[in-house]
Amino acid sequence: MFGKNHLFTYERLGDVWDELHEVCLGNYDGHPLYESSYSSFELEEDHPYNKTGQLTEETIDFIERSTSEHGDQPFFAWVNYQDPHPAFTCPQPYKDLFDPNDVELPSSFTSYDADSQPVRNAVWRQHSEMDSCSEADIRSAIATYMGQTRYVDDSVGRILDTLQRLDLDRSTVVLFFSDHGELLGDFGMTHKLPVFYECLAKIPAIIRHPDGRWSGSSFEGLTEEVDLAPTLLEMLGVPIPPTMVGKSWVQALDQNDDSGKNSILCEAGGGAPTAKEATSGLRLKAPQLPTSLGPGAMIRQGDWKLSIYHDDHCELYNLEADPNELRNRYGDPDCADKQAELTTELSKRLLGVKVRDVGTRWPDNQHPVDVRFEPLQKMSVDLADITGLESPKAAAEK
Repeated sequence: MFGKNHLFTYERLGDVWDELHEVCLGNYDGHPLYESSYSSFELEEDHPYNKTGQLTEETIDFIERSTSEHGDQPFFAWVNYQDPHPAFTCPQPYKDLFDPNDVELPSSFTSYDADSQPVRNAVWRQHSEMDSCSEADIRSAIATYMGQTRYVDDSVGRILDTLQRLDLDRSTVVLFFSDHGELLGDFGMTHKLPVFYECLAKIPAIIRHPDGRWSGSSFEGLTEEVDLAPTLLEMLGVPIPPTMVGKSWVQALDQNDDSGKNSILCEAGGGAPTAKEATSGLRLKAPQLPTSLGPGAMIRQGDWKLSIYHDDHCELYNLEADPNELRNRYGDPDCADKQAELTTELSKRLLGVKVRDVGTRWPDNQHPVDVRFEPLQKMSVDLADITGLESPKAAAEK
């Protein structure tokens, strides 16, 4: 594993991986040129934050040694670049690869209805001092972000070239995907928040099959990130654990069926409540506390998207009529039926988030959990035992 972890328990990483270079840079907080949430600048070639090239070199070296030392033995490389990510910075030639003057600003950079959005947006805009971000500033940030993205593209290309050079390209599955998007000026914000706009919730995913299957095709249906793991396992001929709730798309891809799922679920946020008002004088470069981490969940069904927040304004958008998500229809009487339908569907999805849909029976009668009822029966006996105790305190202790 080379790069950011964010998955396995850190103290057990050495038990999981044969080779390891785990690094998480946060938001490049220690760089002196990272002054605001929209800062963009050139990253020095030899700066310790310039990890994309280094991680690529380490991955290529690992693949080359695996091949020379172990022959045809399979290998697995998990490469987690932090780029592209705030701060908006990358080394040359990528920093100046794209001209900020050619950048098209997102339509929602200035034209959005703050009153109809979740409160967390307004709080973050104030904490990040986005009122001081000019069009030139955001154009420079976008151009640099594009440079960061090309830096990753070229680095992945070097790894693919290595597979081809070692005659491994026709025996190696390649999966490329992202963990989230970036606001990058949308709705007058940068970075990310626990909200569900398309710029954040819609991520790239590219699969390259060793035999060239599916080459040139794209899957247009609704799908979820949890589907990547079972799809990958089926490609590798590995049984999919019954506790894995995602859906493998191998059969659908083979049949050129991109109808996708009826609905998709997205969740975000942690235990911290939503800050209802910005803290006077507080200046943040990244959306850290007290900026909201309040939990929320989103469901999309067809062109409709409903976002429910635990302690914030909710959102409802029709992406066909309003692709830029500028008209929040939550609470609109004309959309009451759709809002109610999606609310029910979201509740069902959240209740079943840990349930795998395998039809009427489990494969080989293997259940993901022990469904026997002995624990409940034992609990009823324990409860019966306390009915004869003399006091509520004694019962509570029991």
